[in-house]
Amino acid sequence: MIFKGYSDEKLLSQLGGRFAVAYRIDAGEREAYETAKNICVEQTVEFPAAHIACDSIREQIIGRLEEFTPCEGGYLARISYSEQCATEEFSQFFNVVFGNSSLLPGITVMGVELPGTMLDHFPGPKFGVEGMRKRLGVKKRALAFTALKPMGLPTEALEDEAYRCALGGVDIIKDDHGLMNQPFSRFEERVRAVSAAVKRANEETGGHTIYVPNLSGSTALIMERVRMAEEYGAGGVMLSPGLVGYDMMRYVSAHTGLPVVAHPAMAGCLLDKGSGGFDCGCILGQIPRLCGADFTVFPNFGGRFSLTREQCRSIAERCAQPWGSMPAIFPCPAGGMTFDKLDTMKEFYGGDVALLMGGGLFTATPDLVSNCRTFVERLGSYEL
Repeated sequence: MIFKGYSDEKLLSQLGGRFAVAYRIDAGEREAYETAKNICVEQTVEFPAAHIACDSIREQIIGRLEEFTPCEGGYLARISYSEQCATEEFSQFFNVVFGNSSLLPGITVMGVELPGTMLDHFPGPKFGVEGMRKRLGVKKRALAFTALKPMGLPTEALEDEAYRCALGGVDIIKDDHGLMNQPFSRFEERVRAVSAAVKRANEETGGHTIYVPNLSGSTALIMERVRMAEEYGAGGVMLSPGLVGYDMMRYVSAHTGLPVVAHPAMAGCLLDKGSGGFDCGCILGQIPRLCGADFTVFPNFGGRFSLTREQCRSIAERCAQPWGSMPAIFPCPAGGMTFDKLDTMKEFYGGDVALLMGGGLFTATPDLVSNCRTFVERLGSYEL
């Protein structure tokens, strides 16, 4: 036995409430139950529980199996953890949720449940659906979203694309996620030029289109580029948390007055593809929202990626589910979006969605401005 002389009373005085994580374990009942009990230890003390003499560590610090029920594909284990294990740091919270256990097969994080005290540390987005509708001047309809493409174009060509998209009334124009700080289009020159082009188009049309540049680089560079985006009049910023880190996105959201878009690049490594990982709704809906994203981009069903209708619905539901005082955010289905899919997408997602059409918008006809106007009109009347 170790830690025998430690005071249970002292530890108990430091403990707060608990948060919970739901895991799906793909195994038979006996194996799944043993796995659930192992997760309780692996995600906390990572030490043989029988050799811990401190009752408070065994009862409070080690994860607690609250529910164990059968579900499709295996068993659902709901495990609670002390808030103090996670602290107010998102990276440590993420570590408790799935750190070591992510290395084991057959375990999927289905979602997290946080008490109000933890939501004080991670309040989520600044704007959400209602705030962004006010900023964009769109009361009800789905939002029209596009991306500057393709990689390799010089800044002048991207500037012209953005100007024409804004003339056509598209609500949001973002950098393609591959546009960063390449020699053919340096970040600062692109943000300056494209922001000015969108502003010029808005002045001509009376519209409210915003431009969202893509952020990359070290922590210091990312924050420097946030300041550039603010200075040059960008309407938001985009990050790929799978590349730069989920806590980096949370930090940016907390330190800028601009809306934040989450892109799924590299997040596919975290997705459950049949051998464990994160459920789609959790990693592409719930976690970006928790980290401050006002928009979360994800691959739409029926496109060039493999997500199903059920997975896409799960993402959209996590974007809108009641969660303390946290505002709902816009799901942004993308990937292979074309005009002939718009009616299906509107029916499937409803009005609180930002439909992201890239190549399909640029290639529908040679007239990009007309294509953009058609896009907006198909989503509903202008409601400025």
